[in-house]
Amino acid sequence: MTDDRDHADRVFIRSRWGTNRYVYNPHNPVGRALIVGTLIFAVSAMYLLYHPDLLTDSGKWNDGELRSAVAAASAELSRDAYLGPSSFTPFEDVLRDTIAQHGPGTRDTLSVTRASQRPEPDLLNGGPERADYTVTADGTDTTLCLNVFALKQKMALGYDSIAITTTDGACEP
Repeated sequence: MTDDRDHADRVFIRSRWGTNRYVYNPHNPVGRALIVGTLIFAVSAMYLLYHPDLLTDSGKWNDGELRSAVAAASAELSRDAYLGPSSFTPFEDVLRDTIAQHGPGTRDTLSVTRASQRPEPDLLNGGPERADYTVTADGTDTTLCLNVFALKQKMALGYDSIAITTTDGACEP
């Protein structure tokens, strides 16, 4: 068997673990640099896999993006008509998540606050529910007011219909 110092000039050497593969030579400075570089690359790739928004400017919205995301989210929530203002899940969280799905920003860059009282759920009788939500986003001065009108189903968890209208400016409390 040859001494490790004999292979110090080679960047790759045969593995000693019973395989016939070539591996980086830790006794060669270039081999050591490749080992460290591979580790740094692997750790960086794993970090970016779980934080993909680091490479984009996803924290900033502009006026048009916010308006189109709110319009798309309103249409989706009106069409689904499952969650509404008195749902068990806070509707401002549902709005924030749905708007973020249709825009360039993340959920954390949006602010959705209820500007009216939360409607009391009436599971037995159903009926109309109304609530107002103010929407803002990082990177834009645009403030939108979402007026949500929902018709609750009688003796059911869902809604018959949900209508969401959007106006400029903050909602009046």
